[in-house]
Amino acid sequence: MKAPLPCWNHNTAYYPWIRKQASDCRSVLDVGCGDGSLAFFLYDGAKEIVGIDVDGDSIRRACAMGGEGGPRFAACDFLEYAPGRHFDAVVFSASLHHMDMRQALRKAKALLAPGGKVLIVGLAKPSTAADHLLEAARVIPSKVMSAVHRMRSSEEMGLNVSYDFPPMREIRAAISAELPGARMRRGLHYRYLLVWSGR
Repeated sequence: MKAPLPCWNHNTAYYPWIRKQASDCRSVLDVGCGDGSLAFFLYDGAKEIVGIDVDGDSIRRACAMGGEGGPRFAACDFLEYAPGRHFDAVVFSASLHHMDMRQALRKAKALLAPGGKVLIVGLAKPSTAADHLLEAARVIPSKVMSAVHRMRSSEEMGLNVSYDFPPMREIRAAISAELPGARMRRGLHYRYLLVWSGR
């Protein structure tokens, strides 16, 4: 049975997209998992889901939500994480901008099983005129969706939030260098969505 969304906000809106992209993955690492809401959303009784976060309080909340046989959690820095195994998918949901992007992408690739995927729901500041136009065009429809779904923000959920987003030009440069051939598109709710498949 598929889990419902824990609540609606500009991050959880993309949980179904992540679940679809990871539908054929047997093991998933959720980097910057926060309170574990995405990990529980992805867990279907068959997948192995591991969530890690540098914030110990968030991990304690995630562990308190779980039961035996569900997602597993650990409090650690991703760049120092040494699981001794590989994953079919490494997921960053609104977490990549909390760390050094290029180092994190290299680490993610190193943890992928053959044919595995890197999945990113990320945030960035606009860099070009086209970026600014797109940002402006998203404001009204995003606000309407937020009102319709009665948005509950990450701050309201007690999660760590950073608004120090990298500019889009840096995102594009890092993706080109570290994840050549990645498929990236812009989402409605001020996010970019990226899929990269390993060799």
